[in-house]
Amino acid sequence: MSGVQAVQVGPEDNDLRLDRWFKRHFPDLSHARLEKLLRIGQVRVDGGRARAGLRLAAGQTIRVPPIPGAAPPKPPPRHPRVDPEAAAALRGAVLHRDDDVLAINKPPGLAVQGGSRITQHLDAML
Repeated sequence: MSGVQAVQVGPEDNDLRLDRWFKRHFPDLSHARLEKLLRIGQVRVDGGRARAGLRLAAGQTIRVPPIPGAAPPKPPPRHPRVDPEAAAALRGAVLHRDDDVLAINKPPGLAVQGGSRITQHLDAML
């Protein structure tokens, strides 16, 4: 499958500029990338080349090339398992807990947030 789509302009998009139509329907596509697609002729309206400022009319057909940002999002990364002994020690370090505040006596050497080469941190443990 080539991934090229032919999208018909609906009545709600009548008199909308082509660049704003793309921003509405493909929000992850940058303006610079859209301009390049228009410049090399990948985006066409009713079979002809178009410019970003072209006013669309209901019923026109827009040729939309494959857009990487339009792919389904990747699943979130899996968090590493927490050592049960470290989790028990962290539960014992809770100083105060209510609906609004959680105060922890964090042990030294335990990172608060994850990062490069940090496998165990407070955010993941919570």
